[in-house]
Amino acid sequence: MNYVKQLGNLGESRPFLFSYRRCPYAMRARMALLACQIDFDIQEISLKDKPGKMLNISPKGTVPVLVYKDLVLDESLDIMNWAKAKKNDKYIKINASDMDFVKKMIEINDGEFKKNLDLYKYTSNKDYDLKKTYRKDCEDFIKKLDERLVSNDYLLSNTFGYLDIAIFPFIRQFFNVDSDWLEKNPYTNLKRWVERISISNLFIQIMQKPKV
Repeated sequence: MNYVKQLGNLGESRPFLFSYRRCPYAMRARMALLACQIDFDIQEISLKDKPGKMLNISPKGTVPVLVYKDLVLDESLDIMNWAKAKKNDKYIKINASDMDFVKKMIEINDGEFKKNLDLYKYTSNKDYDLKKTYRKDCEDFIKKLDERLVSNDYLLSNTFGYLDIAIFPFIRQFFNVDSDWLEKNPYTNLKRWVERISISNLFIQIMQKPKV
């Protein structure tokens, strides 16, 4: 992962990623690319001043956007799947028997849970009762994940993989909303999972700030 400032000829010799460090969708794209040992250039964009080249390639203006030769991918799951396929599932393999479950969990995460998470995150602390209601709505999904981790270190097994990458950035975001509540909440298994990934070399690398 090589941060660049000058865009040059995008994606001609190796993949190029437009990204934003704190965006959970961009996080999982970076994690998948790095986990699959794909070398790529990356530009950290400003949400207030998005690069014209990125907008020309992907007019919707959201990150991540991956460019490689004639390929343009502007959905994080598409980038994850491309990285997985490029390495023949070697690093973030999904067993056929787990595929339906993985799709279901990601659908919930990206749909209902993300909607509730945004409501919880952006509701003022002054509206505590309303904020608490949105947090409770989030907990339906949080409980399911915590139960998955009773006997495994990760969501499918004791090996870090695709589903962990897809969901982790959003759960981390949920936990960061209210540290006092987090300290008292009972989701011990999920907290350990978040901590385990947060201190991993993979996550530390993808959260490095640009030096250019």
